[in-house]
Amino acid sequence: QIQAAKVADSHRYTLFGGSRGPGKSYFLRWYVVRFLFLAYGKGFPGMRAMLACEDYPSLYDRQISKVQLEFPAWLGEYNGSRNEYRLDSKWGGGVIAFRNLNDPSKYQSTEFGLIAVDELTKNTRRTFDILRASMRWPGFDGVRFVAASNPEANWVRDFWIARQFPEELQSDADEFAFVPALPDDNPHLPRSYWSMLDTLPAALRSAW
Repeated sequence: QIQAAKVADSHRYTLFGGSRGPGKSYFLRWYVVRFLFLAYGKGFPGMRAMLACEDYPSLYDRQISKVQLEFPAWLGEYNGSRNEYRLDSKWGGGVIAFRNLNDPSKYQSTEFGLIAVDELTKNTRRTFDILRASMRWPGFDGVRFVAASNPEANWVRDFWIARQFPEELQSDADEFAFVPALPDDNPHLPRSYWSMLDTLPAALRSAW
């Protein structure tokens, strides 16, 4: 996760993952906090960042419920009516906007310094392109897209692992970075989780 954070600091599009269990979702929500802290240090208080999943139930289960447990009271406050978390003013007042991607076109007029997507492979290439157009913040030149996923055989694998880009993305190829992670990178997984993985069918066990 530390390696992924450093890579995301210096690349426009970063993918962290490759298996189940390394703490991908945990990395995403805490990287968003890191990003907002760094933006504040660069003179951009109140920046907004999106943390998204493909639908609201997934968003709540993977992110919102965890934020409510993990983020300490001194860090900021979660606003349930807006599905947003605002850092305390002493940390710059940055905002994490929790959003679902069932209709990404509704974000076409929004601005985010960072967009983070959990389980990116569950979304389409069109969703990715629409979100990229919202990666902007007045006067800020370090916008980022960070994702976590187990890359399936689709556009996500093509871009971040196979390095196969369409013509319009060729000029940005060096901005795409993949940081692989495995379950044994996470020291907090119980032995029972490993035992469960061993009981899966071979193809699924290999993929996860």
